[in-house]
Amino acid sequence: MRNSHNDKLAVSLTKCFFCNKDDKIVLNKTLTERHAKNVESMHGMIINMDPCNECKDFMKQGLIVITIDPAKSESDWNKERIPNPYRTGGWFVVKDRVADIFDDKMKAWVLKHRWMFMEDEAARKMGLFEVASKKDK
Repeated sequence: MRNSHNDKLAVSLTKCFFCNKDDKIVLNKTLTERHAKNVESMHGMIINMDPCNECKDFMKQGLIVITIDPAKSESDWNKERIPNPYRTGGWFVVKDRVADIFDDKMKAWVLKHRWMFMEDEAARKMGLFEVASKKDK
């Protein structure tokens, strides 16, 4: 968002990588048109993988699971600096013991980072969608 009186000043509201809710406010400190355009381009975008405050709290409670569909994802989604597979809308916080289903390497990664992508079909087979819908009632 540009200040109508100054082309050298911009502010943007970014999104959280995990929940996609509004996250950080970015303001350019260097008052040049180039820096203002850079900040403006961040508006509504995910700019890093730092969790928002709400997601940090969820990560203290358990592991964030974000469901994806690999068939609808770009082929190299997992090689990007900020991975961006096709998200199917499933978003859950599960107990740490869920990581016990993985091999030691994956379990260690999930417990360290406090989140994971999971194929939508696997989440459905685990009953995550069913449990979540019961909680909502």
